[in-house]
This record gives sequence, C-alpha cells and structure tokens, in this order.
Amino acid sequence: MGGPQWAGKPRFATFLGRKENEDELEPLIAEWTKDYAAEQVMATLQAAGVSSGVVQTFEDLFNDPQLKHRRHFVPLEHRVMGVHHYHMPAYRLSKTPAQLRRAAPCLGQDNEFVYKEILGYSDEEVAQFLLEGVITTEHDIPDILKPKKPK
Repeated sequence: MGGPQWAGKPRFATFLGRKENEDELEPLIAEWTKDYAAEQVMATLQAAGVSSGVVQTFEDLFNDPQLKHRRHFVPLEHRVMGVHHYHMPAYRLSKTPAQLRRAAPCLGQDNEFVYKEILGYSDEEVAQFLLEGVITTEHDIPDILKPKKPK
C-alpha cells in the first residue's frame, strides 16, 4: 500500500479494531484502491499473504482463464432450456473424476417413478394429487416462465 500513516494505527491492528472503525477505514481503503484494477489489488494482497479474490460477475467467471482451463462449466442439452452450462465440482479426483451426464430434470419429470415406484401410490392416487395441486409437472408452469421457442 506504500506505507500510509493510517495503516499503522493501533485501532486498525486487529480484526475487531478494523470492524469497530470500518466507517473510517473504508474511505481510506477506497482511496488506496482507486488507481488500481481489481486484479492488481488482489495480486498485491496475495503477495503480502492476505487471502483475497476479485468479486466477479457471472460473465467474468464464464470467461475466467483458470475456470476455462479446468473446464469448470459444462454445456448440456436441457429439454426445455436448450443448451445450459452447469458447474463442475471445484475439486478433481484422479481415480474417480466427476462427470455430468445429463441436464437438470424438469419440474415433475420423475413424479411417476417417485410416487408410484418408490412411494407406492396408485395411478388413481397420483391423478388425484395432480388434480388437487399437491404435485405438479412442467406442464403446469405458467407460460411466462417457459422459454420462448424459435419461430
């Protein structure tokens, strides 16, 4: 930070002190960071042993070179949304690597299996649940929430 005088003040020496004096500290930090890109501040802090990272938008994350290198986002075809990018786990296991094989299910996609095969309800009971609104399916999604189909 270039050794500003305020950085050595005892009230900023501990986390509790910084928290208690954050209204005074925040403008000082803002003044120090204003002439640097976020990545420069992050690198400076990391070089000094301070755990830090840049706050990123989703677009920033999607274009992040490290996440691209690690193939963090995996495109999968979703039957309603089309191609959608899903997050891979942040960790990598050498003997059992994670794989995403299918997109997220649609609302109610597995209702029949769950209600009939796992829970043991009859066709009539499941039909009654649907009529009463106890369970729902993707067909019950309001039109405004459904993706637009190309013309």
